[in-house]
Order: sequence, then structure tokens, then C-alpha cells
Amino acid sequence: MLKNKLIHWVELYQSKPLYGARLWFIIKYYFPLQFFITGSIAFYIERVLQHRINSLFDLYKLDSAFFLMVVFVGPFIETWVFQWLIINVCQRLFYKFSERICRMLSIGISSISFAAAHYGNDPYYPFLVLDSGLVLALVYYFTKKEFDANKAFVLTFLLHVCWNLIPTSIHILFL
Repeated sequence: MLKNKLIHWVELYQSKPLYGARLWFIIKYYFPLQFFITGSIAFYIERVLQHRINSLFDLYKLDSAFFLMVVFVGPFIETWVFQWLIINVCQRLFYKFSERICRMLSIGISSISFAAAHYGNDPYYPFLVLDSGLVLALVYYFTKKEFDANKAFVLTFLLHVCWNLIPTSIHILFL
């Protein structure tokens, strides 16, 4: 059953080449830019403003429950609230506007609320995750447009899981 579902998704993905090109463009060109932007902001905050950015790893003991929370539960809840819920609600609220304005408002509100939710104990941290929220909103919006909301949710969730898995694993293994 799962195998047939995966085969169906692959066939559907191959039948929509524009979607694959858009997603590949976002991933290929965004990640180097994201490292540059985030690195520049972090450098400015830590060096110029003399403020150490607090990370979750400094605040909590790393154990399996924390790992599951950061890598799976957090991205699931955040994807549900900040991409699925906010983008769908914004599209229903702003349907009277043109499609372009509706898209910009939906993605903008989703990105800003995603960043604001990461305020935590550090007032500068939202500036570091604003671009991540933007990419997740773009991936959700365009995947939903090409396929449906369920596939968009799954893809955005998996991208967010990978995004959180990499630094968490590095921190657990090497620090």
C-alpha cells in the first residue's frame, strides 16, 4: 500500500515539471544565500551588538525527548500552524484581492508569524529564522498550488525536519 502510494507520488511529481524546477530552484539557490544572510546577521548581533545568541542547546539538556521534540514534534506543530493554518486562512480572507497580492500577504504573514514564534529567550533570534519561515511558506504555497494541501503539508514538514535534524545531530555528535 505504501509502496503504491510512493509510486503514485513519484509519477505525479514527474508529470509536473514546473513544480520540480521551482522547488529545485528554491533549494539550490536559497541555501547558500541563507547561510550568508544568517551568518551576516549572527555576526552583526554577536560582534557589533555584543549580544550572545542563546540557542536551545544551551537552555536544555540534550536527551531523546528533547531530540524528538526539536526534530519531529516542533516542526509538525509549526508546519501545521504557520504554514497550513495561516496560509489557508489568509487565502480565504484575502480572496477578493488579486492572486498576486493574496499570495504575498499569505506568505508574508506566515513568515513573520513563524519568526515571531521563535522569539523565546532571545530578541534577536527571530531575525535569524525569518528567512527559514519564508522558504517554508514558499514551499508550502507552491506545492499546494501544484498538488494539494496534504502533499504540501508533508513536503514542508519533511523539509523542516531535515532543517532541524542537521544542527541537532551535529550538536549531539560533536559538541
